[in-house]
Amino acid sequence: MTTTNTKLAHEQAIVQAVKEWYTTHTYGPSFRNLSEMTSISLGTVYNVCQDLREVGILDFQDGVARTMKIKGKQ
Repeated sequence: MTTTNTKLAHEQAIVQAVKEWYTTHTYGPSFRNLSEMTSISLGTVYNVCQDLREVGILDFQDGVARTMKIKGKQ
């Protein structure tokens, strides 16, 4: 798998995990929650989430716990 394919797979897995999280919780997942749900390292989850925020897919506040959401949802 190329780096681009790996990054895309990580992005898709993280977005799906955020959606799944909200089916049973009323607050956003932590980076650690996403790491555990996707089996992607914590550092990679953080970096991918930053990238997804930059392109407008995810939204969360730095330094404020449990604010992650899919932009335009929740």
